[in-house]
Amino acid sequence: MNRNIQELTWEHDAIINSSSDGLFVCDGSGRILRVNPASERINNASASQLVGRDYLDAAQEGLLILPSAALEAIKSQKRVSLLQENRHGRKLISTATPVFDDTGGLIRVVVSERDITETDRLQRQLEEQQALGDQFRHQIVELQQEQLESQPVIARSPCMVKAMKQALKVSEVDSTILLLGESGVGKGMFADLIHKYSKRRDQPIIKINCGAIPENLIEAELFGYEKGAFTSAVGSKPGHLELADKGILFLDEIADLPLSSQVKLLRFMEDGCITRLGGTQNRQIDVRILAATNRDLEQMVEAGSFRLDLYYRLSVIPLVIPSLRERRECMAPLIRSYIDHFSRRSGLKKRLTSVALDILTNYSYPGNVRELMNICERLVVMSDTDLIDIIDLPQAVIADAENETDVLLGKWPEEMSMNQILESVERRVLLEASKRYGKQQQIASALGMSQPTVARKLHKYGIVSHFAPEGDES
Repeated sequence: MNRNIQELTWEHDAIINSSSDGLFVCDGSGRILRVNPASERINNASASQLVGRDYLDAAQEGLLILPSAALEAIKSQKRVSLLQENRHGRKLISTATPVFDDTGGLIRVVVSERDITETDRLQRQLEEQQALGDQFRHQIVELQQEQLESQPVIARSPCMVKAMKQALKVSEVDSTILLLGESGVGKGMFADLIHKYSKRRDQPIIKINCGAIPENLIEAELFGYEKGAFTSAVGSKPGHLELADKGILFLDEIADLPLSSQVKLLRFMEDGCITRLGGTQNRQIDVRILAATNRDLEQMVEAGSFRLDLYYRLSVIPLVIPSLRERRECMAPLIRSYIDHFSRRSGLKKRLTSVALDILTNYSYPGNVRELMNICERLVVMSDTDLIDIIDLPQAVIADAENETDVLLGKWPEEMSMNQILESVERRVLLEASKRYGKQQQIASALGMSQPTVARKLHKYGIVSHFAPEGDES
C-alpha cells in the first residue's frame, strides 16, 4: 500500500515538473507551497527564493508579477485569468483556480502560467499573411487600416473579397448602385466605401432611412419645401437631394419608400430636376444615387407595392453583400478586431480563449455584423476577468454553436488547464441539471452532491434562472 502511494507521488511530481506551463501552488492565505521548473524559468526566480514566502512579499521584491491572479482568486473565491506582461517583456496568461474543502473553505490556489509571446506574434503574422493574395486583397488590407475603428473592413472569405472587389470597381463610375443583403450585413459601410473611392469623395454623402421617416414627411425630407407648403412649414428648407448636390445620396431601406414618393424619385432620376414641396421653381442638381434594401424588390413589384420602372432605374448595378454565415474565414479576425476595439475604447485589456473564439466563430449571427458588434461589446464590458472564456458567452451563442458537442467530447485548446476543462464540463452538467430538475435539492440528489455545494457552484457559474427557489412548491 505504501509502495503504491509512493509510486503515485513520484508520478504526480513527474507530471508537474515536466509540464511546459508554469505551475505553482499557494495556500488559502497566499503563502507559496510549490513551484515547478517551468514557473522558475518564466519568472526567472528559483523555487528556493519563492517557496515558503508570502506571494505579495515576493512580488514586492520583483520576483513575481502584480497584479496577481492568485491573490485575486483568494479575494474573489473564483477562478481568475489575467493577461500579463512580466518584467522581461514576455506575455503571459495566468489562471488561478481556488480549491475548496468539503465545508467550502479555501485551502489551495493552483496557478498555471503560459508564455504566449511567440504564439501571439505568430498568430498575428499568420493573419496578416492570409489577408494577402492578389491586388484587390492588398487593397482591402489598406482599407482595413484606413477605415474607422468602429467599422473595420475585414475580407478573407471569397464571397466578401468578391463583394469588396466589385465595390472598389463601381466606385470609379457614376452608375446607380443597389446594395442587397440581410439586415445588419453592413450596407451602410459599403456605401461609405463607394463614396470614399469615388470621384465625388470631396463632396458630401447624405444618408436617409426611408423606413424611419413617417410617410407624410418623406417627400418633404427628400425634395425640401417652401414656406407655407404645410401648416408647420414656417420657413423654406432644402431636401436631402439638394444637400447631396455634386455628391451622393444613400437611400437606405428603399423598399419602404411610399408609391407617391417613388414617382417623384423616378422623375428626378430621369431628368435631374427637383421641385420643392409648395414651390414652382425647378432646380437642376447632380447627385449619384445609392440605394439599399434587405427585401425582395422583384416580389414587391409583382405585388404592386414597388414600381417596376423605378426598380430598373435603381438596379443598374446590383451589389450583393454576403451574410456573416457565408463569411466563415472572416469570423475569427473580425471577432478579434471588435474585442480589441471595445477593449481600447473601455480602457481594458480583454482577450478570448481559443474555445470561446471557436464557439463565437460557429454562431449563426441572424443579426449579422450588428449582432456581432453588440455581443463583443457586451463580452468586453461584462466579463469579470481579462480572459473571456465559455462561461462569459451568452447562452444563446453557446446553444447555437456547431462545435458545442466537440467541446464536451474533449477537443480542448492547448492553453486550457485541466481545471479550466473540468470547470467547463461541470458548468454544462449543472446547466442541464438545472433545466431538468425544479429544485437545488433534486439536483444534489441526482448528482450525488450536497445541497450547499450545489448552491455554491450554481452561484459560481451564474446559473440562477432555470430552477425554482428553495421552498417554492408551485
